[in-house]
Amino acid sequence: MVKKTVVIHPVIDKYIRMAWAALIEAGYDATYSTALNLMLLAAILEILKSGLSRETVEVLQSFLRDAKTVEELKLAEQISDITEKIMREIVRAATERR
Repeated sequence: MVKKTVVIHPVIDKYIRMAWAALIEAGYDATYSTALNLMLLAAILEILKSGLSRETVEVLQSFLRDAKTVEELKLAEQISDITEKIMREIVRAATERR
């Protein structure tokens, strides 16, 4: 497994959480990561099977052209990266003091 920190758009987060809840309700010992990976796998398999529809391509292109959303996601990712670096330094410094 590869552990990554990523920024998820709030709308996508909503659907991941819905999938997560459905998995738990169905009796699976699921996590947020389980739901996200399940959704990504389903999307990949569907794309491999039948490709992307014109409508889907248009929605994806619209998302990529939405400069405000893309910039918000970039900023959130940068803040997440900085926070992660600060936390690593705090842990390193605490470890060195022992």
